[in-house]
Amino acid sequence: MRDRKNRILGDRCAVCPRCGFARRYMLEHAFTAGEACPDCGTALLVDCPSCGETIASVMQVDCRRCGTPLRPAELFGSIIRRKPEPRDPVG
Repeated sequence: MRDRKNRILGDRCAVCPRCGFARRYMLEHAFTAGEACPDCGTALLVDCPSCGETIASVMQVDCRRCGTPLRPAELFGSIIRRKPEPRDPVG
């Protein structure tokens, strides 16, 4: 079920660490590193700057692989309420 949902909605996500803009995309039509947010002009994140793991959820705050913060856990004065991301095994 999850694979099917991701193929319909998009495989991965690009998120803005400043304003919260997020967009799902298909891997075949990938965003390029540093593409600007259409709302505020900040470079969009498409993967973790530390380990290169792609972003799989628009609600993701930390990297699933290494735990590096991708963006603040607060947006517009409200905490992004999300369960902690499951960690992928490294290896």
